[in-house]
Amino acid sequence: MLATFGRLTWVQRGALALGLLTAATLAVLEGVSAETLPTGIGLAICGLVQVAVLAMPTLRPVVLGEAACVSLAFTLLCQALPDGLDNTYGLVETIALACLMTRVIIELPPRRSVLLVPLQFIAIVTLPTRCYTIQRPELEVFVTLTSFAAILVILLGLYLRLHDLRRADGHEMAKQLQRLTYARDLHDFVAHHVTAIVAQAQAVRYTTAAGQQPTPEALDAMLAGIEKAGSQALASMRGMITVLRDDQPIPVRKPLGAVLSEATGHFVGPPVTTEIDELLAATYLVPHVLDAVHHVVQESLTNVLRHAEGASGVQVSARTLPDDKLEIVVRNDGSAKAGSSGGGFGLVGLGERVEAAGGTLTSGPTDDGWRVAATLPLTLALPS
Repeated sequence: MLATFGRLTWVQRGALALGLLTAATLAVLEGVSAETLPTGIGLAICGLVQVAVLAMPTLRPVVLGEAACVSLAFTLLCQALPDGLDNTYGLVETIALACLMTRVIIELPPRRSVLLVPLQFIAIVTLPTRCYTIQRPELEVFVTLTSFAAILVILLGLYLRLHDLRRADGHEMAKQLQRLTYARDLHDFVAHHVTAIVAQAQAVRYTTAAGQQPTPEALDAMLAGIEKAGSQALASMRGMITVLRDDQPIPVRKPLGAVLSEATGHFVGPPVTTEIDELLAATYLVPHVLDAVHHVVQESLTNVLRHAEGASGVQVSARTLPDDKLEIVVRNDGSAKAGSSGGGFGLVGLGERVEAAGGTLTSGPTDDGWRVAATLPLTLALPS
């Protein structure tokens, strides 16, 4: 509609301007073809008024009502004159009124539309009565056909309005999904490294609080670990910003074993052991499955640092299941820390990410610790 004029290209603007100019020219020609000068001037003015209102980028209810009243007033005048219009009753005016009625339904609030649409409908339906040459029963046929056409225009406007509403709702849902995705990415990219920083800083505090002054070498190693985790957090943030700016996912072309090694390689907590057979480790999977695997392992290790007290080791395993499924399991033998609520968004976002990849996620306590398991489709990547 014309409300979007600012977003049109120059070609579209030129085509729209040409169409409006053509309509105005035809309205003048209709007036010239009238039998008498006064009725010709009136017909041309009515057509030009509707075209001018149609050209408005933003509809104003008062102007729309006045324009419809101008058409109704001229219709009543033609009926009162002994010699009204003879060969046309305003084709351009009829089309412009129909377009305006559609715009009113689409662009204005319903409380305004219910007042303006009936007025415009009456103005359109009564236009054929301007011609004194059209007698009954032809006049009744003309009015009936015009009424049906106006009703179709109203239905078209309602359909387009509903279409715009559905599109707006879909756009809002897409934005909400995008916000959730960004929230998951922020958590996944940053929480793992920040948790490592916190864990190592706590180790320094606990060592000092216990009365054991760390040696310069041990202190340097701890601080180097904190520095390394901070650098990794910054690198992850830069990678995320790159993805957001490009609005395209970074393609992953790595075997499954390399992804597991990358997810576990920088862990600063208890020792991690990985169990995966050589054939599965060399398997290339589609990027969204590999991404889910990486985040399952990374988030599980982050939760070990946050919530697992006394954990002596972590076991990460990958195996194939029937029906072309892949299972990733992360176990630890620690117990929940006192005061650990576990009410963060990590597992929630992780479950959403796994479900988006076509899998399922389960997590919970075991007899000797905590277990996180993700079942994902074993979808092989196409050879490059």
